[in-house]
Amino acid sequence: MGHDGETRLNQNLELNHHPKNMQTDQFPKHHPGIWAVGGGKGGVGKSVISLLLSLALSRCGQRTVLVDADLGGANLHTLMGIKTPARTLNDYLTRKYETLEEVCIRTDIKNLELICGASEILSFANPLFAQKTKMAQSILNLAVDHVVLDLGAGASYNVLDFYLIAKYPVVVLTPQPTSIHNAYGFVRNTVYRRLSRYVSQKPSLQEIVQKAMDPKNNNQMRTISDLFATVRKSHGEKVAFYLTKTIAKFRPLLITNMARNPKDGNASRIVQMVAEKYLTLEAQELGAMEYDPLLEEMINKMIPLSELPKYSRSNLTADRIVQKLIGCTP
Repeated sequence: MGHDGETRLNQNLELNHHPKNMQTDQFPKHHPGIWAVGGGKGGVGKSVISLLLSLALSRCGQRTVLVDADLGGANLHTLMGIKTPARTLNDYLTRKYETLEEVCIRTDIKNLELICGASEILSFANPLFAQKTKMAQSILNLAVDHVVLDLGAGASYNVLDFYLIAKYPVVVLTPQPTSIHNAYGFVRNTVYRRLSRYVSQKPSLQEIVQKAMDPKNNNQMRTISDLFATVRKSHGEKVAFYLTKTIAKFRPLLITNMARNPKDGNASRIVQMVAEKYLTLEAQELGAMEYDPLLEEMINKMIPLSELPKYSRSNLTADRIVQKLIGCTP
């Protein structure tokens, strides 16, 4: 993507481009609450968490659309018991349908609709900026209460750009050390991607941010504080202040999945502490999703997770998370 294309993407895609738009109490009222579920690697259960949160929101009476935004490996529909979706994002991106609403699939769950992912055409795994902008703006304009984005694995720019439009940026990890490390890496990459986009039209600042993104840089910028100190020296206190502000209001929401004992639940706490030390941001722990043998059995037997009993441990945890964030009791 060329510089002009990237600049237009920065201007059009990121609703939260200005720091004041970053937090929930200042989020534009006419947009749905966007939930983005990401993580540092595959296999941590992002799709399951996305679905559980969507079900919890629907139980609250919140009109919800669950979007399979894993553009390279969409499979969320299988967790809903749908073998071959009638409509997918492919149909929208190829203009078979003009609006995103037209590719929404009604589910048997009240208040919940599904948009299936675009995995049939390989090129959609790396959409052009125009496609990405169109999709993001359409998501933001859906006439519902909440939209839950199940993102792809990793921290590519495509994943991060959709993650950055979220009002509720969720990071899913498991207790394994590699997952904890990757979850922190995802948060770190998100921070630097946000900064990079924020200074995209200021080449001198962009160069500093790009250098700081390399943890082995030769400018002794090992932490965000080091980056801000460098900017303060080169561009002044005011510029450094605004960069600080754009990061300070970013608060990733951490969920530890598949916790088998109380100790496992501390995994997100590790990410929280490291993020505070090296990125000067406050991540919020949402709690641990306990390992649920019933849920695993249903997945293995391809039983729709919408049939998971309301009072299962997984659904109860999802209900608590939704209640904590939006004050709604399912």
